[in-house]
Parts: sequence; structure tokens; C-alpha cells
Amino acid sequence: MIKLINCASYYVDSLHQNNAWSYLQNNVDEDVLAEFANLYRTVPDNKTYVTLHQLAEIWECNEYLIEDEEVSELNRCLELFKINTPNRIRHFLSQTAHESGGGKWKKELSDGRYLENREDLGNFNEGDGPRYKGAGYIQMTGRYNYQKFADYIKDPEVMNGYEYVAQNYPFASAGFWWESNNMNELCDTNPTVDQVTRRVNGGFNGLENRKHYHKLATLQITG
Repeated sequence: MIKLINCASYYVDSLHQNNAWSYLQNNVDEDVLAEFANLYRTVPDNKTYVTLHQLAEIWECNEYLIEDEEVSELNRCLELFKINTPNRIRHFLSQTAHESGGGKWKKELSDGRYLENREDLGNFNEGDGPRYKGAGYIQMTGRYNYQKFADYIKDPEVMNGYEYVAQNYPFASAGFWWESNNMNELCDTNPTVDQVTRRVNGGFNGLENRKHYHKLATLQITG
């Protein structure tokens, strides 16, 4: 028995495929087609783990400074990377808040020229340093990491560089790093902010500020 989902996956607009789809279209009851269209077009709402108000409280800014899409992207990120328990969310939000200055910086302030010829980051081509400088709320850096993220998220435009990532995936790029470095597993051990910071930063840079954001996140993300 043929599976329609497989037919859709392999559709390439060829004549024999179009003939088959036309046959199906003309021989299926209209009520069935109408219900199919409804199911196909209805995208379920993402679960809301963090509201606009909560994010503004953690970032210590007015709500009007945060765009609705930023909150939506955050919640899509939390769902995608299973950052879905209070402890995981608190640590993720406190670390990204510190790294981004409370959501102010979605991209590295440097011009990235210092990253030129960094072969350990995959920057082999001229211009790779500036193009693939830090972007997102945990500063994804280097052609190699951009390519890994592009492959994971299935969006080749990520390779356009830091501006695209900063505008479209500030949280998701951070979530990708979070998952790749087993941060959820660490958070499930009920770690201190010191322990999480050591994994994120490699040291304790900005530790007090990270603790401050963690306190704010703990007040907002309850459960």
C-alpha cells in the first residue's frame, strides 16, 4: 500500500507525479479534501514556557523593547532543544542574559577580523572571520559552527553570516550550543551557577552578573 506522506516527500513536479496527484484530487470526496486542507494548514501553537512579561523582568527592561517574535523564537527554542524544566530554563535564561547584556547584543561588537585564518573554527577563506563572528545569545562563532547549525536547523541561509543568525536565530543558535554541550543533563543535577558558568564560559567571567540574572529567573520561572 502506497503512503501519501512518502509521495509528498518525493514530489519534484514531474509529469507522472502530477498526473497521479490530479487523479487523486478528482476522485476524493470534497469533505475529505476540506478536512485534509484544514489539518494541513493549521499549525499548532508552540507551548509557552516564558511570557513577554517574564522575559522583560529577567532582562530588566520595558516590555515594549521586546518584539513578539523574540518571545516566540525563545519558546520555539526551548521546545526544540528540550529546555523545558524550571531548572533548565532558569540557567539558560540567566546565561544568555549575561552573554547578551540582557538581550541588548545579538551579535559580537568586534568586527571579527581577529578571527581570520582561525582554522580551528573552520575559517579557511578570506572574510570568514568577519562573516562568522559571534552571533546569537551565546555568540556562535566560526564557519564550522555555523555550518553545523545550518545543517541542524535545515536553513542554508545561516551561512550568509552573523547578521542573518542574529536576526532570525538569536535564541536557537544558543539552544543548539546548549544541547551540543549537554547542558540540560548538567542542569538536571541541580548545579550551582558557578558550575554552569564554568561549562559555558570556561571560567568564571561575569559570575556575579550571571548569579544576579539567575535570581531574577528563579523569581519568574517557578515550579
